[in-house]
Amino acid sequence: MSQNHGWKNQWIIDPRRIVPAIAFLFIGSCSVFAGGVRANGKFHPGHYAAIGPLTDIAEIRYLDEPAVQGVNKRYFWRTLEPEQGAYDFSSIEEDLEYLGARGKQLVVFLMDKSFSEKSALPGYLSAYETYSDWGGLTPVRWDPFFIERFLALGKALGERFDSHPAFEGIAVQESSIGITEEGYAKFGYTPEKYRDALIAMLTGLQAASPESHVFWYSNFLPGNSGYLRQIADAIVKSGVFMGGPDILPYREGLRGVSYPLYEDYRDKLVLFCSAQGDSYKHHKNDVDVDVQEPVPEEGYLSMEEIFLFARDSLHVRYLFCDVEYDVNEPGQRTFDDALQVIRKYPTFN
Repeated sequence: MSQNHGWKNQWIIDPRRIVPAIAFLFIGSCSVFAGGVRANGKFHPGHYAAIGPLTDIAEIRYLDEPAVQGVNKRYFWRTLEPEQGAYDFSSIEEDLEYLGARGKQLVVFLMDKSFSEKSALPGYLSAYETYSDWGGLTPVRWDPFFIERFLALGKALGERFDSHPAFEGIAVQESSIGITEEGYAKFGYTPEKYRDALIAMLTGLQAASPESHVFWYSNFLPGNSGYLRQIADAIVKSGVFMGGPDILPYREGLRGVSYPLYEDYRDKLVLFCSAQGDSYKHHKNDVDVDVQEPVPEEGYLSMEEIFLFARDSLHVRYLFCDVEYDVNEPGQRTFDDALQVIRKYPTFN
């Protein structure tokens, strides 16, 4: 367990003191600048390196580049709360110490769903997840107990780190959940329940870290993606930032559902996006690199084209680029390619 460093109270929380989830709903009373930037909030926009939970920040190449503002790192919920109400934030503390000494920021990306059969959740929440249609495990985010525990984690993080100058904020995994039809039926899913849960989780998390920001990864909402706009409306004056997990200009589903929100909320919310694996091998025909038929090499987008789409069409102010490792598929770009773009366009929007 991490020790108290004196500038925050001890963060082991008595579960009996956790306020019901709805009590965390944020009342948008603080002043804002145009575009959703709060007058009293941290704001370090620009390029960030994005890494997974098993990667050491010290391993990131080119972190000392002046244009790289910081790191977006994923953390499994299970490692942050090994037992209910008992938190271990030592990994975050170490990362903040490392980045703070170098004048960089940290975005803590909370993982509550996994893309493998190993859960991202603490053991006591195992009854509140189900298999997704891609083979991973997805949380039942609309369950009241799950919401309560999520907000308890957010409260503990806010108490411990909100005033740390290198703590930029907390990212929340994508809204898409991909649960099987059996899972939806078993856990009583409705789009309305999920919409209301996301509003409670986002605004409650933001209220717990008033000096920092919540980064909401939004892409789809099963059953009614139109509710994404209602969620966006609910967070306009909260300090929550809105974005997504993929920069894929030719992905039809994103163009029809997610990307119009960037245009419609560009003057209301701070926007962000991330270049993940698919972005590094995105083809104008949106074909899979593993297809049997030959794929024209000239159809793959460059990292500069990916960046310019994010900057000019999605109007992002934060851009998270995955750091790729030893993968070389046809048409695939790398973090080295992204670095050239970062150097060419050190600031944007």
